[in-house]
Amino acid sequence: MAFRNIVAVGIAAGLIGTSALVAPANAQEPLNIWYVNPLPNTPDWGRSGRLFQEAAEAGGYKATMVGPTRIDIPAMISQIEQAITDGADGIITCPLDPAAFKGVIDDAKSKGIVVASIGCVDPNASFSVGTGNEQFGRLAADLIAEQTGGTAVVGILGTDQTTPNQVAQVEGFRAQVKEKHPNVREATWESDNSDAGIAAQKMGAMVSAYPEMNYLWIIEGAAPGAVPAALGEAGKTPGDVKVLAVDAQDSTIKAIEDGWITTTLNQCWFDTSPNIAKLIGEIKNAGKTPEAFYPVDVDPISKDSLPYQGCSAETANKPFGY
Repeated sequence: MAFRNIVAVGIAAGLIGTSALVAPANAQEPLNIWYVNPLPNTPDWGRSGRLFQEAAEAGGYKATMVGPTRIDIPAMISQIEQAITDGADGIITCPLDPAAFKGVIDDAKSKGIVVASIGCVDPNASFSVGTGNEQFGRLAADLIAEQTGGTAVVGILGTDQTTPNQVAQVEGFRAQVKEKHPNVREATWESDNSDAGIAAQKMGAMVSAYPEMNYLWIIEGAAPGAVPAALGEAGKTPGDVKVLAVDAQDSTIKAIEDGWITTTLNQCWFDTSPNIAKLIGEIKNAGKTPEAFYPVDVDPISKDSLPYQGCSAETANKPFGY
Protein backbone atom coordinates (compact mmCIF):
# COMPACT_ATOMS: atom_id res chain seq x y z
CA MET A 1 0.00 0.00 0.00
CA ALA A 2 1.40 3.36 -0.97
CA PHE A 3 1.71 6.11 1.61
CA ARG A 4 1.59 9.88 1.33
CA ASN A 5 4.12 11.85 3.33
CA ILE A 6 2.79 15.28 4.12
CA VAL A 7 5.74 17.54 4.89
CA ALA A 8 5.32 21.15 5.86
CA VAL A 9 8.45 23.25 5.82
CA GLY A 10 8.52 26.82 7.17
CA ILE A 11 11.48 29.03 6.40
CA ALA A 12 11.95 32.22 8.36
CA ALA A 13 13.84 34.51 5.97
CA GLY A 14 16.14 37.16 7.49
CA LEU A 15 16.22 35.38 10.87
CA ILE A 16 19.18 33.63 12.43
CA GLY A 17 18.75 29.91 11.70
CA THR A 18 15.94 28.03 9.98
CA SER A 19 12.85 26.45 11.50
CA ALA A 20 11.09 23.48 9.88
CA LEU A 21 7.82 21.85 10.88
CA VAL A 22 7.31 18.27 9.70
CA ALA A 23 3.91 16.62 10.16
CA PRO A 24 3.79 12.89 10.82
CA ALA A 25 3.15 10.56 7.85
CA ASN A 26 -0.50 9.69 7.33
CA ALA A 27 -1.54 6.44 5.70
CA GLN A 28 -3.56 6.71 2.55
CA GLU A 29 -7.30 6.29 3.07
CA PRO A 30 -8.38 2.62 2.82
CA LEU A 31 -9.77 1.67 -0.56
CA ASN A 32 -13.54 1.28 -0.77
CA ILE A 33 -14.11 -2.18 -2.26
CA TRP A 34 -17.52 -3.78 -2.74
CA TYR A 35 -18.21 -7.47 -3.31
CA VAL A 36 -21.56 -7.94 -5.10
CA ASN A 37 -21.84 -11.65 -4.47
CA PRO A 38 -24.44 -13.66 -6.48
CA LEU A 39 -25.28 -16.11 -3.67
CA PRO A 40 -23.80 -14.96 -0.34
CA ASN A 41 -26.03 -17.28 1.68
CA THR A 42 -24.67 -20.46 0.06
CA PRO A 43 -21.63 -22.20 1.58
CA ASP A 44 -18.96 -21.57 -1.07
CA TRP A 45 -20.02 -18.07 -2.10
CA GLY A 46 -20.52 -17.31 1.58
CA ARG A 47 -16.98 -18.45 2.36
CA SER A 48 -15.65 -16.29 -0.46
CA GLY A 49 -17.44 -13.26 0.96
CA ARG A 50 -16.29 -13.99 4.49
CA LEU A 51 -12.64 -14.29 3.41
CA PHE A 52 -12.96 -10.94 1.62
CA GLN A 53 -14.33 -9.30 4.77
CA GLU A 54 -11.83 -10.92 7.15
CA ALA A 55 -8.86 -9.74 5.06
CA ALA A 56 -9.99 -6.11 4.89
CA GLU A 57 -8.05 -4.65 7.81
CA ALA A 58 -4.76 -6.32 6.90
CA GLY A 59 -5.38 -5.59 3.22
CA GLY A 60 -5.98 -1.90 3.76
CA TYR A 61 -9.49 -1.72 2.36
CA LYS A 62 -13.02 -1.09 3.56
CA ALA A 63 -15.10 -4.18 2.72
CA THR A 64 -18.76 -4.04 1.75
CA MET A 65 -20.34 -7.40 0.88
CA VAL A 66 -23.87 -7.59 -0.54
CA GLY A 67 -25.90 -9.96 -2.69
CA PRO A 68 -29.33 -11.50 -3.28
CA THR A 69 -30.70 -14.61 -1.59
CA ARG A 70 -31.07 -16.40 -4.93
CA ILE A 71 -29.95 -15.79 -8.50
CA ASP A 72 -31.29 -12.30 -9.28
CA ILE A 73 -29.43 -10.38 -11.97
CA PRO A 74 -31.48 -7.15 -11.68
CA ALA A 75 -30.81 -7.08 -7.93
CA MET A 76 -27.06 -7.51 -8.51
CA ILE A 77 -27.03 -4.72 -11.08
CA SER A 78 -28.85 -2.47 -8.61
CA GLN A 79 -26.24 -3.27 -5.95
CA ILE A 80 -23.41 -2.44 -8.36
CA GLU A 81 -25.14 0.89 -8.96
CA GLN A 82 -25.15 1.41 -5.17
CA ALA A 83 -21.41 0.73 -5.11
CA ILE A 84 -20.86 3.31 -7.85
CA THR A 85 -22.92 5.86 -5.92
CA ASP A 86 -20.88 5.08 -2.80
CA GLY A 87 -17.69 6.03 -4.63
CA ALA A 88 -16.24 2.52 -4.73
CA ASP A 89 -12.63 2.11 -5.82
CA GLY A 90 -13.21 -1.48 -6.81
CA ILE A 91 -16.11 -3.87 -7.32
CA ILE A 92 -15.84 -7.66 -7.23
CA THR A 93 -18.77 -9.51 -8.79
CA CYS A 94 -19.80 -12.42 -11.02
CA PRO A 95 -21.48 -11.12 -14.21
CA LEU A 96 -23.76 -14.10 -14.74
CA ASP A 97 -24.97 -12.61 -18.03
CA PRO A 98 -22.25 -10.32 -19.43
CA ALA A 99 -24.68 -8.64 -21.82
CA ALA A 100 -27.00 -7.70 -18.94
CA PHE A 101 -24.10 -6.39 -16.83
CA LYS A 102 -22.35 -4.52 -19.64
CA GLY A 103 -24.01 -1.14 -19.11
CA VAL A 104 -23.39 -0.94 -15.38
CA ILE A 105 -19.83 -2.24 -15.70
CA ASP A 106 -19.13 0.34 -18.41
CA ASP A 107 -20.52 3.03 -16.09
CA ALA A 108 -18.27 1.86 -13.24
CA LYS A 109 -15.14 1.76 -15.39
CA SER A 110 -15.86 5.23 -16.82
CA LYS A 111 -15.61 6.51 -13.23
CA GLY A 112 -12.24 4.86 -12.65
CA ILE A 113 -13.63 1.89 -10.71
CA VAL A 114 -11.79 -1.41 -11.11
CA VAL A 115 -14.31 -4.17 -11.82
CA ALA A 116 -13.14 -7.72 -11.09
CA SER A 117 -15.10 -10.74 -12.26
CA ILE A 118 -14.85 -13.73 -9.92
CA GLY A 119 -16.03 -17.13 -11.11
CA CYS A 120 -17.54 -15.69 -14.30
CA VAL A 121 -15.26 -14.86 -17.20
CA ASP A 122 -16.28 -11.45 -18.57
CA PRO A 123 -13.98 -9.75 -21.11
CA ASN A 124 -15.65 -6.44 -20.28
CA ALA A 125 -14.44 -6.55 -16.67
CA SER A 126 -11.07 -5.05 -15.74
CA PHE A 127 -9.94 -8.63 -15.16
CA SER A 128 -11.46 -12.05 -14.47
CA VAL A 129 -10.55 -14.79 -12.00
CA GLY A 130 -11.90 -18.32 -12.20
CA THR A 131 -11.64 -21.83 -13.50
CA GLY A 132 -10.14 -22.38 -16.94
CA ASN A 133 -13.55 -23.47 -18.18
CA GLU A 134 -12.68 -25.31 -21.37
CA GLN A 135 -10.03 -27.32 -19.52
CA PHE A 136 -12.57 -27.96 -16.73
CA GLY A 137 -14.94 -29.51 -19.27
CA ARG A 138 -12.18 -31.58 -20.84
CA LEU A 139 -11.11 -32.86 -17.41
CA ALA A 140 -14.72 -33.80 -16.69
CA ALA A 141 -14.93 -35.82 -19.91
CA ASP A 142 -11.71 -37.68 -19.06
CA LEU A 143 -12.87 -38.47 -15.52
CA ILE A 144 -16.26 -39.70 -16.71
CA ALA A 145 -14.64 -41.93 -19.34
CA GLU A 146 -12.15 -43.29 -16.81
CA GLN A 147 -14.81 -44.06 -14.21
CA THR A 148 -17.15 -45.83 -16.67
CA GLY A 149 -14.63 -47.83 -18.66
CA GLY A 150 -15.13 -45.45 -21.55
CA THR A 151 -18.86 -46.07 -22.04
CA ALA A 152 -21.23 -43.51 -20.55
CA VAL A 153 -24.57 -41.85 -21.11
CA VAL A 154 -24.28 -38.48 -19.41
CA GLY A 155 -26.93 -36.12 -18.11
CA ILE A 156 -25.75 -32.58 -17.41
CA LEU A 157 -27.33 -30.34 -14.78
CA GLY A 158 -26.46 -26.64 -14.56
CA THR A 159 -27.87 -23.23 -13.77
CA ASP A 160 -29.11 -22.68 -17.33
CA GLN A 161 -27.81 -22.96 -20.89
CA THR A 162 -26.57 -19.37 -21.08
CA THR A 163 -24.26 -18.79 -18.08
CA PRO A 164 -20.96 -18.21 -19.93
CA ASN A 165 -18.61 -20.21 -17.72
CA GLN A 166 -20.93 -23.23 -17.77
CA VAL A 167 -21.41 -22.96 -21.53
CA ALA A 168 -17.63 -23.00 -21.95
CA GLN A 169 -17.37 -26.04 -19.67
CA VAL A 170 -19.93 -27.97 -21.69
CA GLU A 171 -18.23 -26.97 -24.94
CA GLY A 172 -14.91 -28.23 -23.56
CA PHE A 173 -16.58 -31.48 -22.51
CA ARG A 174 -18.11 -31.97 -25.95
CA ALA A 175 -14.81 -31.25 -27.68
CA GLN A 176 -12.93 -33.77 -25.54
CA VAL A 177 -15.62 -36.42 -26.05
CA LYS A 178 -15.48 -35.91 -29.81
CA GLU A 179 -11.69 -36.12 -29.87
CA LYS A 180 -11.04 -38.93 -27.38
CA HIS A 181 -14.13 -40.71 -26.04
CA PRO A 182 -16.36 -42.08 -28.83
CA ASN A 183 -18.50 -44.14 -26.46
CA VAL A 184 -19.39 -41.26 -24.14
CA ARG A 185 -22.75 -39.78 -25.12
CA GLU A 186 -24.62 -36.73 -23.84
CA ALA A 187 -28.27 -37.52 -23.08
CA THR A 188 -29.52 -34.09 -21.97
CA TRP A 189 -28.52 -30.76 -20.47
CA GLU A 190 -31.04 -29.53 -17.88
CA SER A 191 -31.37 -26.29 -15.87
CA ASP A 192 -32.13 -25.70 -12.19
CA ASN A 193 -31.46 -21.95 -11.70
CA SER A 194 -28.94 -22.91 -9.00
CA ASP A 195 -31.82 -23.97 -6.75
CA ALA A 196 -31.44 -27.24 -4.84
CA GLY A 197 -35.18 -27.91 -4.80
CA ILE A 198 -35.47 -27.53 -8.56
CA ALA A 199 -32.30 -29.60 -8.97
CA ALA A 200 -33.82 -32.50 -7.02
CA GLN A 201 -36.89 -32.45 -9.26
CA LYS A 202 -34.78 -32.34 -12.40
CA MET A 203 -32.61 -35.28 -11.28
CA GLY A 204 -35.64 -37.46 -10.75
CA ALA A 205 -37.08 -36.44 -14.11
CA MET A 206 -33.77 -37.15 -15.86
CA VAL A 207 -33.54 -40.66 -14.38
CA SER A 208 -37.11 -41.35 -15.50
CA ALA A 209 -36.72 -39.90 -19.00
CA TYR A 210 -33.30 -41.45 -19.66
CA PRO A 211 -33.18 -44.87 -17.97
CA GLU A 212 -29.93 -45.61 -19.80
CA MET A 213 -28.23 -42.61 -18.11
CA ASN A 214 -25.37 -43.95 -15.99
CA TYR A 215 -23.59 -40.67 -15.23
CA LEU A 216 -24.79 -37.32 -13.90
CA TRP A 217 -22.48 -34.32 -14.35
CA ILE A 218 -23.40 -31.35 -12.16
CA ILE A 219 -21.86 -27.98 -13.08
CA GLU A 220 -23.40 -25.69 -10.46
CA GLY A 221 -22.92 -25.72 -6.71
CA ALA A 222 -26.46 -25.90 -5.29
CA ALA A 223 -27.39 -29.29 -6.72
CA PRO A 224 -24.84 -31.75 -5.26
CA GLY A 225 -26.35 -31.73 -1.77
CA ALA A 226 -29.66 -32.87 -3.26
CA VAL A 227 -28.17 -35.95 -4.95
CA PRO A 228 -28.73 -38.60 -2.22
CA ALA A 229 -32.41 -37.83 -1.68
CA ALA A 230 -33.19 -37.24 -5.35
CA LEU A 231 -31.56 -40.42 -6.62
CA GLY A 232 -32.85 -42.42 -3.67
CA GLU A 233 -36.41 -41.29 -4.39
CA ALA A 234 -35.84 -42.28 -8.01
CA GLY A 235 -35.15 -45.84 -6.86
CA LYS A 236 -31.38 -45.73 -7.16
CA THR A 237 -28.76 -46.91 -4.69
CA PRO A 238 -25.28 -45.39 -4.25
CA GLY A 239 -23.21 -46.04 -7.36
CA ASP A 240 -26.08 -46.95 -9.69
CA VAL A 241 -25.63 -43.56 -11.33
CA LYS A 242 -22.16 -42.16 -10.97
CA VAL A 243 -21.99 -38.44 -10.22
CA LEU A 244 -19.36 -35.82 -10.96
CA ALA A 245 -20.19 -32.74 -8.89
CA VAL A 246 -18.67 -29.32 -8.39
CA ASP A 247 -17.32 -27.58 -5.25
CA ALA A 248 -16.80 -29.04 -1.79
CA GLN A 249 -19.68 -28.16 0.48
CA ASP A 250 -20.16 -30.30 3.58
CA SER A 251 -23.18 -32.06 2.07
CA THR A 252 -21.17 -32.87 -1.07
CA ILE A 253 -18.32 -34.38 0.95
CA LYS A 254 -20.83 -36.42 2.98
CA ALA A 255 -22.38 -37.71 -0.26
CA ILE A 256 -18.91 -38.79 -1.41
CA GLU A 257 -18.37 -40.62 1.89
CA ASP A 258 -21.72 -42.38 1.46
CA GLY A 259 -21.08 -43.32 -2.17
CA TRP A 260 -23.72 -41.15 -3.81
CA ILE A 261 -21.22 -38.79 -5.44
CA THR A 262 -18.21 -40.30 -7.19
CA THR A 263 -16.01 -37.22 -7.50
CA THR A 264 -16.33 -33.48 -7.11
CA LEU A 265 -14.17 -30.76 -8.64
CA ASN A 266 -13.55 -28.12 -6.02
CA GLN A 267 -13.14 -24.70 -7.62
CA CYS A 268 -10.44 -22.93 -5.65
CA TRP A 269 -11.19 -19.47 -7.03
CA PHE A 270 -13.74 -19.03 -4.22
CA ASP A 271 -10.74 -18.55 -1.92
CA THR A 272 -9.13 -15.82 -4.03
CA SER A 273 -11.33 -12.89 -2.98
CA PRO A 274 -8.65 -11.38 -0.67
CA ASN A 275 -6.09 -11.64 -3.48
CA ILE A 276 -8.50 -9.96 -5.87
CA ALA A 277 -8.87 -7.08 -3.42
CA LYS A 278 -5.07 -6.92 -3.15
CA LEU A 279 -4.74 -6.75 -6.93
CA ILE A 280 -7.35 -3.97 -7.07
CA GLY A 281 -5.16 -2.06 -4.62
CA GLU A 282 -2.09 -2.58 -6.81
CA ILE A 283 -4.00 -1.32 -9.83
CA LYS A 284 -5.35 1.76 -8.03
CA ASN A 285 -2.25 2.67 -6.03
CA ALA A 286 0.64 1.49 -8.17
CA GLY A 287 -0.80 1.56 -11.68
CA LYS A 288 -0.36 -2.18 -12.19
CA THR A 289 -1.76 -3.53 -15.46
CA PRO A 290 -3.69 -6.74 -14.75
CA GLU A 291 -3.88 -9.84 -16.89
CA ALA A 292 -7.23 -10.31 -18.63
CA PHE A 293 -7.76 -13.69 -16.93
CA TYR A 294 -6.25 -15.43 -13.91
CA PRO A 295 -6.98 -19.18 -14.13
CA VAL A 296 -7.20 -21.01 -10.80
CA ASP A 297 -6.74 -24.79 -10.48
CA VAL A 298 -9.45 -27.19 -9.30
CA ASP A 299 -9.04 -29.99 -6.76
CA PRO A 300 -10.58 -33.36 -7.76
CA ILE A 301 -11.98 -35.00 -4.60
CA SER A 302 -13.00 -38.66 -4.38
CA LYS A 303 -13.45 -41.01 -1.44
CA ASP A 304 -9.76 -41.90 -1.43
CA SER A 305 -8.80 -38.24 -0.90
CA LEU A 306 -10.89 -37.80 2.27
CA PRO A 307 -10.68 -36.19 4.74
CA TYR A 308 -10.38 -33.15 2.52
CA GLN A 309 -8.39 -30.24 3.90
CA GLY A 310 -9.54 -27.61 1.40
CA CYS A 311 -7.72 -25.70 -1.31
CA SER A 312 -4.15 -24.83 -0.47
CA ALA A 313 -3.03 -21.23 -0.04
CA GLU A 314 -0.55 -21.89 -2.83
CA THR A 315 -3.38 -22.68 -5.24
CA ALA A 316 -5.13 -19.39 -4.40
CA ASN A 317 -1.92 -17.35 -4.53
CA LYS A 318 -0.12 -18.82 -7.55
CA PRO A 319 -2.14 -17.16 -10.35
CA PHE A 320 -1.36 -13.72 -8.89
CA GLY A 321 2.30 -14.35 -8.20
CA TYR A 322 1.78 -13.86 -4.45
